[in-house]
Amino acid sequence: MFLNLNPQSGLPLYRQMLQQIRERIASGQLPANSQLPSVRELSTELHVNPLTVGKVYQFLQREGLVEFRRGQGTFVVPDQKPLSAAEQQKLIQPAIDQVVSEAIHLGVGVPQLQDLIHQTYANKSK
Repeated sequence: MFLNLNPQSGLPLYRQMLQQIRERIASGQLPANSQLPSVRELSTELHVNPLTVGKVYQFLQREGLVEFRRGQGTFVVPDQKPLSAAEQQKLIQPAIDQVVSEAIHLGVGVPQLQDLIHQTYANKSK
């Protein structure tokens, strides 16, 4: 599972993971009944403490997005309803805030930032 964590962001790693997994479930990139990596696998892949991954999975379970199946692992709950535009915006807004703050800090103008976003979107949506 590809997650992009930024230890320098000021946002705790577990919050970054939680947000990104929520987004992948909401967008269908992680479809119903798909299995998430084990806590050990994901912690190794991301170089984070296994307790951090376990915490994220527990939050997702409490939110009703995933379920634990004894002896099998963690799975996306079936029958997730599509997100409304307002819910999508709520999920993506923290990432946008961070990107805009970084752009301002680095002196990147709006046109250049828009170009970067368009290029990145095109590359990632392939």
